Amino acid sequence: MSPNEEAETTKASNVVDMALTFTAMIRLFETGSKQRISDQLHKSFSKLSDVSSYQEYQSIHLEFCKWFETNIFTASKVLKNKAEKISRPASYGHAAKIFDIAVKVYVHYSNLPNSNAAATLLPFLRGAIDNPIMEFLKTKYPLAGIKAKTIEALGMAEYETLQRLIAKHIQEEFQGKILPVQYDDVMWHRLNRSGRNEDSLQTQRNQRLSASVQILEPTLN
Repeated sequence: MSPNEEAETTKASNVVDMALTFTAMIRLFETGSKQRISDQLHKSFSKLSDVSSYQEYQSIHLEFCKWFETNIFTASKVLKNKAEKISRPASYGHAAKIFDIAVKVYVHYSNLPNSNAAATLLPFLRGAIDNPIMEFLKTKYPLAGIKAKTIEALGMAEYETLQRLIAKHIQEEFQGKILPVQYDDVMWHRLNRSGRNEDSLQTQRNQRLSASVQILEPTLN
């Protein structure tokens, strides 16, 4: 491996690890899960440079999500009423949110695995779905019949329905001028501004900015 290849490999590895931190979800899972998730993301992202079609990308996405459902478990926690919420297998919704945010950081924000591959991949990336975005889409499109109340309860079928609703909303409100991978950034800003106080919003902005700076530093240095 040449020095330049080693540098690029290290950069990609750092971006994957920081992208995982950017999801802000690791605390939801059992101790020790972060390294296993990171390793699987590395494995998935190593295939991205060879992707030339949506079907190939979706195969990588599905493989990760199925692995996640089988191998990752939520952390047990004591609720406010002193009851214990026991550990259970992670959901498809958990897996998809992790992958969709991490791959956005890797491809859209960091232009990896390379500029040509990133340009090919961008239209294939899905919109990341969190609880506020899911609730917004459920309210806007009630006939879609989404039953899940949180991403913890979100299965593959309803995740795919929500992706179709994202595409529908992009056409209706944005005239198709943004990509699904850009959708959650736009909607996160809108929903947090309308639904939370400015202090809370500023705190979250600072957290996301801090993570963004960490992600960009390997590229800038």
